[in-house]
Amino acid sequence: MKKKFLSLTLGSLLVSALSAEDSGFFVSVGYQIGESTQMVKNTKGIQDLSDSYERLNNLLTSYSVLNTLIKQSADPIAINNTRTNLNASAKNLINDKTNSPAYQAVLLSLNAAAGLWQVMSYAISVCGPGSNKDKNGGVQTFENVPSNGGTTITCDSFYEPGKWSGISTENYAKINRAYQIIQKAFGSSGKDIPALSDTKELNFEIKGKKNDSVEPGERWKFPWTNGQFVSIKWVDGKYTETKEEIKVSNNAQELLQQASIILTTLNEACPWLSNGGKNYWKDIGGDGTACGSFKNEISAIQDMIKNAAIAVEQSKIVTANAQNQSNLDAGKTFNPYKDATFAQSMLANAKAQAEILNRAQQVVKDFERIPAAFVKDSLGVCHEKGSDGNLRGTPSGTVTSNTWGAGCAYVEQSVTALKDSLAHFGNQADQINHARDLAYTLANFSGQYQKLGEHYDSITAAVSSLPDAQSLQNVVSKKNNPYSPQGIQDNYYIDSNIHSQVQSRSQELGNNPFRRAGLIAASTTNNGAMNGIGFQAGYKQFFGENKRWGARYYGFVDYNHTYNKSQFFNASSDVWTYGVGSDLLVNFINDKATKNNKISFGAFGGIALAGTSWLNSQYVNLANVNNYYKAKINTANFQFLFNLGLRTNLARNKKRGSEHSAQHGMELGVKIPTINTNYYSLLGTQLQYRRLYSVYLNYVFAY
Repeated sequence: MKKKFLSLTLGSLLVSALSAEDSGFFVSVGYQIGESTQMVKNTKGIQDLSDSYERLNNLLTSYSVLNTLIKQSADPIAINNTRTNLNASAKNLINDKTNSPAYQAVLLSLNAAAGLWQVMSYAISVCGPGSNKDKNGGVQTFENVPSNGGTTITCDSFYEPGKWSGISTENYAKINRAYQIIQKAFGSSGKDIPALSDTKELNFEIKGKKNDSVEPGERWKFPWTNGQFVSIKWVDGKYTETKEEIKVSNNAQELLQQASIILTTLNEACPWLSNGGKNYWKDIGGDGTACGSFKNEISAIQDMIKNAAIAVEQSKIVTANAQNQSNLDAGKTFNPYKDATFAQSMLANAKAQAEILNRAQQVVKDFERIPAAFVKDSLGVCHEKGSDGNLRGTPSGTVTSNTWGAGCAYVEQSVTALKDSLAHFGNQADQINHARDLAYTLANFSGQYQKLGEHYDSITAAVSSLPDAQSLQNVVSKKNNPYSPQGIQDNYYIDSNIHSQVQSRSQELGNNPFRRAGLIAASTTNNGAMNGIGFQAGYKQFFGENKRWGARYYGFVDYNHTYNKSQFFNASSDVWTYGVGSDLLVNFINDKATKNNKISFGAFGGIALAGTSWLNSQYVNLANVNNYYKAKINTANFQFLFNLGLRTNLARNKKRGSEHSAQHGMELGVKIPTINTNYYSLLGTQLQYRRLYSVYLNYVFAY
């Protein structure tokens, strides 16, 4: 009992001797939330300067290109080389197959047109003449066609043909004729389409049967016949064999025309598809008609055919303007004013080749409008096993019972070959474009030479208006050369090093966020939220017997992240604030006792001297004008802050032999920076930042 009493007495004495606040070292850490501001003053100076440099750079680029062409126009060796390259590329374009983008464009277009007919024709609901056997092509059987599970189809429907109904025998025959011509041109290998410069002849027969003695079949009553019994097909009669002699040119132009007939006729006839075409093909849907369900595919392939046909027409221009004249004599002076009689022919050749490449590229883009799932599931299927284990599709040029429903358009191979040929033609494409530009300069030499002089005058005027005109004044120059051909004695020059400086400055100013000053007001302010953490470490001391008043001295580091958004300048920033501070401490509640602890509660207020660093996401674009127009950028500056808030402190019993007790506390405060960071300044444009305030909640440990 005595021991228990002594223990309680000793505990009471220790608590009574305990203070909630002791002088000593402390550390604190906590979360901060606040606000930042971005202040902009824009004088439009950067935009005006950027526009001036952009115009100057464009003038210099045009001047440089034109000056090179003018010099080459008086150089017979350069002209001979260009014409030689033009002839070489022409041969590859119109005589070759594998590496000719034009040929591959034609092949892909033909494959796509014939393939689409193979994919969907089996699903056309019915085919026939309608209620009059002597109209719309009558009753016929077509052979060597992609029918469902076979190679023949008989057009004997009694339904009147037209949109939302069947296709007429006449229209089916028209499509079939074009289809058979293309199939024959493909050959058994599927690769016999002639080169663009080649013309052969196709001679073959289209076989079938016709029945002129048919009779109306059994009559049926349907909901849509208004209670009447009607026939649905023609029956009986006698079929006689038919043969149509086909004799047509076998060349790219004729075959593309036949492909166009397939699509145009199908689109105009617009027959109804069985079951409305539902669930037959992936990514294909519409109103249930051929022209509605395949509207996108028909349109895409028609555009492919048009672009391929234009490429073929341009190939004729290339052939008609072959550059097979004798080379110019490199040992003689060449005067483009009077010696360039070949220029118009050279220009026509080069323009045609450039247009061929352009149309070939467009064919690829047109094809890519067709859904990839439809291509993979139907249009591109060729001799593959279906889900039932049966083969689907047969090579182009052949028709079997497996042909229906599969385009076998060799689309993957054709598209790959077309892209490869375009890539293969990469360097030659540049040569073709250069030949076109040189030929144009030769054909219009007087005007182009005059234009070069005008560019020279414009450049000198533009340079003189710039603040750094002195460093750029020799970017272009002009000298008289009496040995040059008559009429072009003035030789023009460009300093590539100075031109490079102009390009660099133009690019840097163009990337500046203040480039588009027209999007903003003369000045604007935008605020953004801040989030971060803070850390403090220092020493505190209290005065007097009751330790109600005190002071603390500390060093601190704050990190915050902020994002400021405006209509022209969006930037995120990492903001570091670091320095020293001193606060006055006052306790409203002091040494309030609890079991084994004492608590104090009070306020603090003070100032801090610090530095602030803004790490801005737009720094690269703002700081890259490292030349004559070097921007003034201050990422760090001196900062003066106010610091105030509330605090509470809890002290635990002192350890035996220790002068201090462990103290745990919480602080809720606010820091208020007062000085703006003058972050950026150039040509009157200014950008400033400031951390407006940060509210923080800190955990404090003292000992």
